[in-house]
Amino acid sequence: MKELIVGTAGHVDHGKTALIEAMTGYNGDELAEERERGITIDLSFSNMRREGVNVAFIDVPGHESLIKNMVSGAFGFDAALLVVAADEGIMPQTREHLAVLDLLRVGRLVVGLSKSDRVSPDLLREREAEVREYLAKAHPDLEIIAVLPTSIHDQESIERLKELLFALPARQAPDAPFFRYYIDRVFSPRGVGTVVTGTVLSGRVAVGSKVLVAELNKAATVRRIQVHGEDREEAHTHQRAALQLDIPHTRLRKGYLLASRGYFRGFDRIDVSVRQLGDDPLPHGSEILFISGAKRVGGKILYYADERYAALHLNEKVFTRFGDPYLLLASGRVAAGGEVLIPISEPIRKNRKLPLLKALEARDFPTAFSLLLANHRRGFGLISSAQRFALNHEEALEIARGIEGAFLDEADLVLYPAEALGEVENAVRRIYETNPRALLAPASVTLRIKWASAALVEQVMKRLVAEGFLKEAQGVYLRSGLDPAELLDTLPERIYRILEEEGMTPEAPYDLYDRLDLDRKKGDAALKSLTKAKKVVRLAHNLFVTSESLRQTLALMREIMVKHGFIDIRTFKAETGMSRKYCIAYLEYLDKSGDVVREGEKRLLKFE
Repeated sequence: MKELIVGTAGHVDHGKTALIEAMTGYNGDELAEERERGITIDLSFSNMRREGVNVAFIDVPGHESLIKNMVSGAFGFDAALLVVAADEGIMPQTREHLAVLDLLRVGRLVVGLSKSDRVSPDLLREREAEVREYLAKAHPDLEIIAVLPTSIHDQESIERLKELLFALPARQAPDAPFFRYYIDRVFSPRGVGTVVTGTVLSGRVAVGSKVLVAELNKAATVRRIQVHGEDREEAHTHQRAALQLDIPHTRLRKGYLLASRGYFRGFDRIDVSVRQLGDDPLPHGSEILFISGAKRVGGKILYYADERYAALHLNEKVFTRFGDPYLLLASGRVAAGGEVLIPISEPIRKNRKLPLLKALEARDFPTAFSLLLANHRRGFGLISSAQRFALNHEEALEIARGIEGAFLDEADLVLYPAEALGEVENAVRRIYETNPRALLAPASVTLRIKWASAALVEQVMKRLVAEGFLKEAQGVYLRSGLDPAELLDTLPERIYRILEEEGMTPEAPYDLYDRLDLDRKKGDAALKSLTKAKKVVRLAHNLFVTSESLRQTLALMREIMVKHGFIDIRTFKAETGMSRKYCIAYLEYLDKSGDVVREGEKRLLKFE
């Protein structure tokens, strides 16, 4: 079924609600009564259906409510229905609503000249010309599909309008693999539980699936779905849907985001493009009400040097996406609007951020990626491209592949500038110059250079191999000119000597490997060979001692038992100065001895 969403606009008392009722039979004033019926309603939305086409209308009584709800629906509008009374023509609220539609990038417009039965044919023609002239001059980007005379007392005019709306092509927007849905109503009908309504902006949701309530960071299960009053197993992109959730309705708010987990993070500082309404622009630092989707949050606007762009410092986190339309209200009026360009907190200086904002607004992603690289010398991630750029991973990777001089880690989705490779190369050189016997794999190096991925390090190490500084053997890299067999064969003895020197309190294996500049897998293999040969004993998960050190320690523990009559953590620690960690490990090993009995926390020698 073709799904269409049509937003309504027009001056108060020009007949929007009456016109919608004439087409659908739905009266918005029945809201309170219908709420009591249960889940079978879509609050604030009515619809009409014919031959595989469903048209849903947004029509909320009240000027301020209509403005705010326009934003909720604007994400999914296929067109807007502008209602202009033929006996009054364009009025102040008509102009404001058109400006809002323009700000929200609602490209297509159907004009219904309501109350056409009240005026003469000549005046009706004048009104149509007046509307077309105003739109062409003030809003040239709005596509006028038709200007139709209508009257709720003329059924033929109603049918013509309905036919036109049914014939509208659906907006062709690429779907996303993740579910996204802003709650625009929350209620709890008797005997039903929590119900929310909203528009599925992307993806799909099925009965029994889990969705994330982003603001709560809590999962909820979808128990039931209705689309325009009919039970469905799932709802998909561009559908109005009522969802029954297994979460108390008191925990949910209008504007909360339901989404697939892992795609959206919330931020209280975002960057936007700004288009002002009227001749009185918002001053820098003004208090504003930010509206995007069904979310409404207070905050401040702070302009960049080019005041077509601004940072919004909001009073709470919002879960926006690149390209989302928004409005700013100040003192109750729509003052500005635009689109979200940077939906995350991007730590870039203001003078450097402005070129990035311009590139993003132009959808010049290659330039944007290059600018981000210049400001993230240790690379930036593409994992959040769906939120950050409205790109899927493959689209982001394709752009990243074209950035000259950069290194792309396709597995970890990180793009690195040339400077990052240089920084890693310098670090790797220092390791091998300081310790020519180093044996490292890329994964070992990432433990020291935590911001670098294994793929980046491997790229650097292969480059050093090509230059003759390193060579690769048996999964590790060593200095050129050295014999890998000799290094690996002598490795167990090198580890044993260190453990022998450290006696009763050896360091943890990974610390030992780091000191030797040794790959952890190779170190573990060498340590395993020592335990197999019974030269080393594993006392605890991360504690290995030589057999001789263990023998000496056990003898010392028996001396302490003879001296005190027992041994416990406190006496052992007092006699040796060892830390609690070592004391516990040795005492637990002592428990395995046949001549020792444990009474509570004390160990005593058995006497025959």
